[in-house]
Amino acid sequence: MRSRRYQSLRPIPLAFLLSAFPFPVSAQRPPDQRDAAQILHEMQKLEVLGSVLYIAAHPDDENTRLIAWLANGKKVRTGYLSLTRGEGGQDLLGPELGDALGIIRTQELLEARRIDGGEQFFTRAVDFGYSKSPEESFAKWGHDEVLSDVVRVIRRFRPDIIITRFSTEPGITHGHHTASAILAAEAFDRAGDPTAFPEQLEQGLQVWQPRRLFFNGSTWWRKDLDEIAKSDPDWYTVDVGGYDPLLGESYTEIAARSRSMHKSQGFGSAATLGPSIEYLHFEKGDKPHGDDIFAGIDMTWGRIGDHASLAFDAEQLIEAFDPRRPERSLDALATFAQAIDGHRIELADLPWCSFMGHLAQNIWQHCAGIVVHMVGGTSWATQGGRTELHLEAIGRNAPDMLISGGDTVQPLVRSGDIPFVVELGQGTLTDTPIDVPVPDAYDRPYWLARPHTDRYEIPDPDAIGRPELPPLLTYGLELGDKSAFEDPGAVPGKGHYFSVHATYRSVDRVNGEQVRPVYVTPVASVIPRTDIVIARGGPQTVTVDVEALTDSLTGQLNVDLPKGWATTKDLKLVHIDKREEKRTFTYQLVPMKDAQAGAVRFTFTGPKGIADRTLHEITYPHIMPQVYYTPAEVKLVPLDVKCTARTVGYVMGAGDDVPKAIEQLGVQVEMIDPATATVESLAKYDAIVTGIRAYNANPAMKDLNPLLMRYVEDGGTLVSQYNTLSRDMVLPDSLFGPYPFHVTHDRVTVEEAPPTFLQRDNPLLKYPNVITEKDFDGWVQERGLYFVREMDAHYTPLIAWNDPGEDPLKGALIVCALGKGRYVYTGISFFRELPAGVPGAFRLFANLISKPVP
Repeated sequence: MRSRRYQSLRPIPLAFLLSAFPFPVSAQRPPDQRDAAQILHEMQKLEVLGSVLYIAAHPDDENTRLIAWLANGKKVRTGYLSLTRGEGGQDLLGPELGDALGIIRTQELLEARRIDGGEQFFTRAVDFGYSKSPEESFAKWGHDEVLSDVVRVIRRFRPDIIITRFSTEPGITHGHHTASAILAAEAFDRAGDPTAFPEQLEQGLQVWQPRRLFFNGSTWWRKDLDEIAKSDPDWYTVDVGGYDPLLGESYTEIAARSRSMHKSQGFGSAATLGPSIEYLHFEKGDKPHGDDIFAGIDMTWGRIGDHASLAFDAEQLIEAFDPRRPERSLDALATFAQAIDGHRIELADLPWCSFMGHLAQNIWQHCAGIVVHMVGGTSWATQGGRTELHLEAIGRNAPDMLISGGDTVQPLVRSGDIPFVVELGQGTLTDTPIDVPVPDAYDRPYWLARPHTDRYEIPDPDAIGRPELPPLLTYGLELGDKSAFEDPGAVPGKGHYFSVHATYRSVDRVNGEQVRPVYVTPVASVIPRTDIVIARGGPQTVTVDVEALTDSLTGQLNVDLPKGWATTKDLKLVHIDKREEKRTFTYQLVPMKDAQAGAVRFTFTGPKGIADRTLHEITYPHIMPQVYYTPAEVKLVPLDVKCTARTVGYVMGAGDDVPKAIEQLGVQVEMIDPATATVESLAKYDAIVTGIRAYNANPAMKDLNPLLMRYVEDGGTLVSQYNTLSRDMVLPDSLFGPYPFHVTHDRVTVEEAPPTFLQRDNPLLKYPNVITEKDFDGWVQERGLYFVREMDAHYTPLIAWNDPGEDPLKGALIVCALGKGRYVYTGISFFRELPAGVPGAFRLFANLISKPVP
């Protein structure tokens, strides 16, 4: 119960918190504790009111050198707008693809921005893989819908300058890349037009006209760009290789650390020293005079009116800062933040007031040495229940203060008020237990809350553009000295508002303290043992686990079947005592005459709630642990498919789900360790399959490859899936197979592209399944990638494909004999088609691994 002494405590204004945190760099990771040099570096930003938005298509497209220089050298507010979250790419870390990969790459971008000082944004566009034209991209995404997202981000972020990574000229690069430049140019014009997307103005945004648009060229594409820039007045050059003594690094060193966060793409970068030139081509807007791209743009407090006092106060803050006694700046910082707050009504540019006010309060908290944690006893909380959190706080440089609690700040869900007041003495650690209600919802990436195809469905317009939303157990706090709370007549604005989310902390004996958010989960996770069942005739068995995500879980597991299927009528009753315990249930599915393909859906129902999702966790050291959910369902695919292989060895590459798909063919799959395999250990397999990018991701493939060739010579079948032409190849591509071929970047991106059979009578297309054009119906995302060319005459290409308007490509599937066996190399995207349950992909892959025609 709140003490009468503090009854004048003001409730925390949620609207202020959301405006003060317009786009948090990361809503999940606790903020860094700044040292004195970093505090002074942040303080210098209080004098600069300028902003730049960098726009490209994917995670890893951004120029981290330029972003690091802008954010730290020029000290302007800098953002990166990525059209997509990178869902359509490949993953060097593990098996996550599609939505799961998008989650990883979103977090990698956020970690990169924590390093280089930028902010991160997205549109609703989904990365559907390589695209050869912007027209294809717009056809899938919806041109106007994604354009509206770019305009929305511009109106919210209000950049003075927009920089694109790619040119608007088609045919030079990936279609998504070109589309990002086209959308940026169109949004540059339309963001300031009140007739463009007027619904955004009704939602509270204001029109905004950026001053300039530049294209960030590179000598990577134009080797002679340096000479061109010297004579073309529309090209501007900036040296981003400067050094900041407060940070102890050059901007290019910061950029290398930022770039290296793109670990799923294998983009580790070495630091460079000395000058580093970037090239910016003026595209449209107010062309700057002279060499400075910011020339003519007022980046002082003068841009929002005659407020010389704020400029003077910022200058005095910097001059008076004592790195040995940061707390001496507390009063001046509080007064400065208070002055900004006092001008909010009269100033014309309220977003700058919110941004600078938040920055000043953040610096104040670092100067005070205040650390506040909301700590949970476990890493999970169950929706609709209650949980105990501990408020741990210390003010190492601050006077005696009070912390008060208020509403959750999660924009989509409110869990109610948790009022409390805690005294914070200087140098004293407080540990206050707080019993809180848990929202009747669960944490997940907000953009995955609804089903999607090529564009995310996001009903809340305020969420569009944001990289993520705060975890559900995130609370707004107010921090101030006692007088501000006790005396209603105290100086207004004395309180300091911030948010903190619940975290779980553990200790690893090697890596030390490990921190993760306390995630809210459903009452249960319903986990089918397989995603797909290839029904080859007769009853099918499906096994499902129910994992309790709360204690004392009781209820019933129900099943919903596709048309033409039946199951036994016995009730599947669930009784689980402890959280994280599981119970296993088995269903016999019986096909009728009209049995159809479809999803078998499972739902748990009980007194504590309903659960029809499977919980997945993503854990890698460089990002915060992530949770997401997939529907608790199994794809049932009635299919006439034969496979004569009984045991297959699989060499994992960068990670994929192909081994589980092979098992659906009735085949036993064993994983092969390239470092320990021998000729004798390989001989037992009917076929061996190497995973995607095996020759990129696994150094031991260099020594395993000669053993694989011996295995083929002795009568085995080897199927090698695609590898990329890059510097991490452990062998030259000419040595992958028994005879030379050359891996290229050739691909067919239109999944409906018709096949041309080059050797229709080849056994791989006839046995044990006769492959026809119908087997290539219903494919997803693409036909294939990284096809081969310049193949030795021993190889026989079997299929040709081409995207519209292009020449046929013959290097998607090639085969040759070697000794008593056969070698197959394929760029067909089986790693996407098989997990998606594409029937024809299963039939073709069954032929590849089956024993040769007797």
